[in-house]
Amino acid sequence: MTVIYHPDKKAKENAMAAALPKSEVPFGAAFRKAHFAFSPHYTPLNHGSYGAYPVSVRRAHDALRAEVDGAPDPFIALEFHDRLVPHRVLAAQLLNCPDANELVFVPNATTGSDTVLKNLVWQEGDTVLCYELIYDSLAKGLAWLEETHGVKVHIVRVAWPLPDDELVKAMVDAARQINSEPGRRVRLAIIDTIVSMPGIRVPFERLVPALQAEGALVLVDGAHGIGHIPIDLASLKPDFFVTNLHKWFFVPRGCAAFYVPKKHQHLVRTTLPTSHGFVPRKELGGTKVDDGTAFVEQFDFTGTYDTTAWLCVQAALDFRAKVCGGGEAAIQRYCHEVAQRSAKAAADILGTSIMDCGSSCLRDCFFANVRLPLEMGTDGPGKVDPAHANKVSDWFKVTGIRESNTYFQTCLYRDVWWWRISGMVYVEVDDFRRGAEVLKGLCERVRNGEHVNG
Repeated sequence: MTVIYHPDKKAKENAMAAALPKSEVPFGAAFRKAHFAFSPHYTPLNHGSYGAYPVSVRRAHDALRAEVDGAPDPFIALEFHDRLVPHRVLAAQLLNCPDANELVFVPNATTGSDTVLKNLVWQEGDTVLCYELIYDSLAKGLAWLEETHGVKVHIVRVAWPLPDDELVKAMVDAARQINSEPGRRVRLAIIDTIVSMPGIRVPFERLVPALQAEGALVLVDGAHGIGHIPIDLASLKPDFFVTNLHKWFFVPRGCAAFYVPKKHQHLVRTTLPTSHGFVPRKELGGTKVDDGTAFVEQFDFTGTYDTTAWLCVQAALDFRAKVCGGGEAAIQRYCHEVAQRSAKAAADILGTSIMDCGSSCLRDCFFANVRLPLEMGTDGPGKVDPAHANKVSDWFKVTGIRESNTYFQTCLYRDVWWWRISGMVYVEVDDFRRGAEVLKGLCERVRNGEHVNG
């Protein structure tokens, strides 16, 4: 690949970053108004699903898009690879990944996880071990494996919340049971840093070595990772790891870091889709052999789509360090506290409780889950008929947006509805108090059956 790098462009980017003023605006609604571009009529209570990024990062992204539109050929064909390197290096440093060539960018966490599923060579008796709360798209990927390759998927069905010790024991016991059966082995174990729905932190630091000790490759779905909780890849040593930078780190959508240590890169033969960077073991009609050096290059370009967000890691970090008063430590502290305090306020309004459990790390994150005042059943007035239970969460979303410009991320888990609260620097407790009042009214309407007909 021929690369032309323009130092003057890098200097321009650095100058833009240096010009960022430190914000004197406190975190909360005022910070939202000062630094984000939400509609004034929209209340953003659901950061965890799609993320958001500040105006300063959007300006940097817009400048990159204008640049590529101004001269697409040199930007994409000649410059992009070289300009991407410092952003990959920066992401590697933030994740304490000692070798930046073990980390590449993909559009989202699902792409990274699915790349693992599609690349591993599966053999008879191979089993994937997971629990019931893995992310839905990843679960669908496992269903595809079962359907097409005959891979067995073993789901550990423990009821959350539960103490960390019990979760680790359940997963390890399941791995040992599978490995004890003739002709079977746990080929891959899948765990999260933080479960998406309900929003629950997982003791992944304990699960990775415990499951590796049972002979499993461990894929960590860290979609909710960088910018949310500390990630130390040098210490964790997962076999595969993926984390979204567009969720909590303020990089524009979609950008995720996909980590594969050198010892496993031979297992990841191709990107999704297979593209120009693929190095076959034997060329069509020839004898060229893959020498194992193509991992990074094949992920840099997999076809024409907008990857300018991948060049915004520095802009996102600059905002966190220079605009957010107190930097990373202040962000972490505020986001955790506002989630937990808001959950308390919401539970008081709804007359319910917060998902919690002793000896568990589940609330050591920017999520909290508040039980909704709904009951499943057909044996009395005001109960939700199980036949229509799956309509409730969608009705909350549609009705919340239509009537209050508020999107409620709720889920039904083991016959209980939960509202997932997302802490972020641009929200405050009063935002969630108002949301809880709206949701309280919506729950009353569900008890009256309004959700059944939409």
